[in-house]
Amino acid sequence: MSIDDELTSTIIASRKKSDDGSLVIYNLTKGIDFSNPKSVANSLAKVFFEKDAVNWFKVDRDNIEFNPTYKVRILLAAEHNDLLGKTVDDFLEDFKKEEINKRFVRQIDDISTNEEKISTAVGLGALGALLNKPFARRDDKTEVEDLMFTEILEALEIRTPDNSDLINWEKLPI
Repeated sequence: MSIDDELTSTIIASRKKSDDGSLVIYNLTKGIDFSNPKSVANSLAKVFFEKDAVNWFKVDRDNIEFNPTYKVRILLAAEHNDLLGKTVDDFLEDFKKEEINKRFVRQIDDISTNEEKISTAVGLGALGALLNKPFARRDDKTEVEDLMFTEILEALEIRTPDNSDLINWEKLPI
């Protein structure tokens, strides 16, 4: 198993859902090596997208709905100080630029080349169909990506165990 696969497995194992289903917590305060913030961020973005974000999209014919049914909280230990900011920034950037638009290229391409699949697409397909439909201008696509990214952030918290917010809202990659 590669280091990235081990990291991904550790992140998946840290994922716990509340009894009432209203909150998912990724407790990354122990067992994660933050010496490579980019790698941690990439694995976290991958797991978050595959386990949570894709479940919030629903396709009904040509209509794509985004409806987060629960909050996600990512807990990071405060003692990693300098690496935390870099990890959070990298996570947000990876999630927006790679996970949303690149990670599931095959599924996205399948849908964009076969219009009939749009009516039955769910999850990844819904997201892919939205992001890869033709836009009149590149700015339109960027605007849609930014809007979707912002909506996802409304359902996401990145905090320390003492409840300090770790998202630098002024440095978001939008």
